[in-house]
Amino acid sequence: MDLHVHTPASRDVDPLTYGATEARQIVDMAIAAGLQAIAVTDHNTAGWCDEVADAARGTPLVVLPGVELSTSEGHLLAIWEEGTPAQFIEDVLVELGIPRADHGDLHKSLRTGFAETARRVAARGGLAIAAHADREKGLLRIPVADHVNQTMLDPAITAVEIVDFAEADKVRARLTGKRDLAVVRSSDTTAPGASVHVLHGIGHRRSWIKASRPDLCGLRHAMADPSLRIRLTEPPVPEHTVIESVAVTGGFLNGQQFNFSSDLNCLLGGTGAGKSLLIELIRFALDQQTDAADFPQVRKEVESRLKYALTSGSTVEVVLTRGRARCVVRRAYFEDRSTPPEFVGDTEHLTGLSGRIAITGFSQSEVIEYARTPVGRMALIDAALDLTEFEIREADTVARLNDNGHLISEFGVKIAQARLKLQTLPDVEKRLAELSDLFDGNTVKMQASWSSERALFDTLVGLPELKLADRTANGAKFLASAAVAANQDLYDRAQAAYTQLDEAIDAARAQLSEAMLVVNKELAAIRQEWLDRYQDFDRQLAEAVSRIDVENRGLAALRTRLIELQTEEAKLNTLQTQLNEEFLPGLTTAKAYREELISELLEARQARRRRREDRIKALNTLMGGIVRIKLLRENDDSTYLTDLTTIAKGSRLRSYLQQISEKSTPVKLVRSFLNGDVDGVCAATGVERKHIETLFEHVTERGLIEDLLQMQTLDLHDGLSVEFRKHHNDGYVPIERLAHGQKCTAILIIALADGDDPLIIDQPEDALHAPWIEEYLVAKLRDLRGSRQYIFATRSPGLVVSADAEMIITITSDAANGAIEATGALERHDLNILALYHLEGGPIPFKRRTIKLGSSMM
Repeated sequence: MDLHVHTPASRDVDPLTYGATEARQIVDMAIAAGLQAIAVTDHNTAGWCDEVADAARGTPLVVLPGVELSTSEGHLLAIWEEGTPAQFIEDVLVELGIPRADHGDLHKSLRTGFAETARRVAARGGLAIAAHADREKGLLRIPVADHVNQTMLDPAITAVEIVDFAEADKVRARLTGKRDLAVVRSSDTTAPGASVHVLHGIGHRRSWIKASRPDLCGLRHAMADPSLRIRLTEPPVPEHTVIESVAVTGGFLNGQQFNFSSDLNCLLGGTGAGKSLLIELIRFALDQQTDAADFPQVRKEVESRLKYALTSGSTVEVVLTRGRARCVVRRAYFEDRSTPPEFVGDTEHLTGLSGRIAITGFSQSEVIEYARTPVGRMALIDAALDLTEFEIREADTVARLNDNGHLISEFGVKIAQARLKLQTLPDVEKRLAELSDLFDGNTVKMQASWSSERALFDTLVGLPELKLADRTANGAKFLASAAVAANQDLYDRAQAAYTQLDEAIDAARAQLSEAMLVVNKELAAIRQEWLDRYQDFDRQLAEAVSRIDVENRGLAALRTRLIELQTEEAKLNTLQTQLNEEFLPGLTTAKAYREELISELLEARQARRRRREDRIKALNTLMGGIVRIKLLRENDDSTYLTDLTTIAKGSRLRSYLQQISEKSTPVKLVRSFLNGDVDGVCAATGVERKHIETLFEHVTERGLIEDLLQMQTLDLHDGLSVEFRKHHNDGYVPIERLAHGQKCTAILIIALADGDDPLIIDQPEDALHAPWIEEYLVAKLRDLRGSRQYIFATRSPGLVVSADAEMIITITSDAANGAIEATGALERHDLNILALYHLEGGPIPFKRRTIKLGSSMM
């Protein structure tokens, strides 16, 4: 807007140098300069106001009629609403003391000064601005500083107009703590470096006014809250992600399209109108719903609301922008079978590595749930972090640890079974020695050799079948016609690739099967040939024993027993070799590898923790000391205790498990088990040795080694400590000791502190103490404006009015459907009335409260 435009109606305009003789030329120049509104303010006259307004009709330019008054102290701009007739303004001039014959005489001064003239202008519906206050005949040039300050404090002075940027800070400094006075810049229809009025000077100085429409109503609201609504430099294009619109097809909000601003948006309406539903539809469409694992009850309530308010096949379409990037996200609702979101457009700049568009969302009462548990609060930190790298590393390491645990468990079983069998070896050797004395030494040696080979050749037949990976079923997905016809060639190529793979697998499987058949046939032949040779030896040896047993001592039967014992000894010796050379070294290697994997797992979790700590440090700085947060390492041992209780079931150790879980970690407990370090566990936990021994023996005897090892991968989730202080000179109080409203305030301050993704909250004021809404939330929202988009479903006057919502959407409903009632900002009359109704209950209760509480404002 340029609020100070002169036309040839001003007598100090030189027709030869001004550059225009018709009103349309002024309108065209303003539009060419990129202005959306101008105020026509000639010296002591409204002579061209009607002409310029008529010339602007049918164009996008808004023309506000006005006048530049020469008061007894200096120049004052008086501006009225568009459409106000020049005749009305001329009548006001007469009332102020300028006869019609003197209209246009810039040397004709009023008898009243700035403040009194401004009050009289305001009484006649106008808006008063101290013109070029830092130049000749400007308010700031009055030598008495106290009088200048008192004049600027007069509410009838709506703003001061300056030429030099530096003067804006000086004006604010003079009024600090007393008034937030609007400061504007306008051209005075002068070119840079010149003082005469020229057409091309229009717009060379200008102000940016935040309003739904650049009329006097919008201007009044802007000047009532200048820190949020008036800028002397062009506002930057939003660089943060913005939800531009949401369209719903089907269900309770069928056919409704909601358009949002890039800043603060507030949804108003009665109970059941659809405010909360709209919040949930946005989260549903973007696949950013409440985590069922963290807050199952909240998620259950949300799912129930969606099921009630949406029909099967309903769709939600969300349009998002970030800078020049634009993306459309669509998602269809089918209860438990809802489709994934479909992205169309420039997703590269709007989606992260997760493939989702980041938002920070809170369903109704979800803020309260975040306040309850340290582990649940960690989601506030993780929401703005990309932890995918650590999740992948952790999942991969856990998978390898589980495979390793299975291997260690198998080795443990084999070692235990081997040692149990090997306990019989001394007895076998003793009985074998006794029998050997009855036979010739060479006979015994030959028999022992054949018995040793029997243990080897008996296992030769029945080579287990080797299997290749199963054929993939993914190729079937590409048999159908392409969803996008232009991509049919890619479908065909994918199907051909999978067919090629399946053919290769089939060929390899056939080749392997044929090789297995040949090898097993050969091994069977080898074993049979060995058996034939053994039978020859056995016949020869039996004949020899018959010749020796002339006294009929039963040597043939004893020889059978000798063979059995020799075979058993051979098997036990083989088992002993396996134990020493395979099982025990394999277990040692598996344990060592497990320690490497544990180190990898802990490093991945530590790296994730460092990233969280960096974010926490940044958040603490941004929160300005109101809230302080800390990382609680491995804060949740509930799953550890649950798993330990399951494993120890039947051991009669329940009374000691709590102490073990509190004083140890799964990693250290399992490590002690694998190393047989009972004393280490006792020292760490304070539990008696006999109880730890019982636990370890129970795990081994019940075959629960693999279950215990799997427990070593448990993540004792980090938690978030939150502390709050009401004032800078107060101490911090842990959130667990705070009142309900203070808890929610602390959580919301964290949510507001950082990030530029859209912040969407259903009734953020729930359970908050009313003064805190103003002191903490509103103050923070005002500080952060322009850096993030906010969408709140709310009933709080503080959030809507004090925080100055850019876009208000009121929703109404009947029994079957909800619908948009009105959209816009507070300066719109219909929105103002609806906001008064929804926030204050209407004008009558608002007036009653004003009357009864207004005395406290005196």
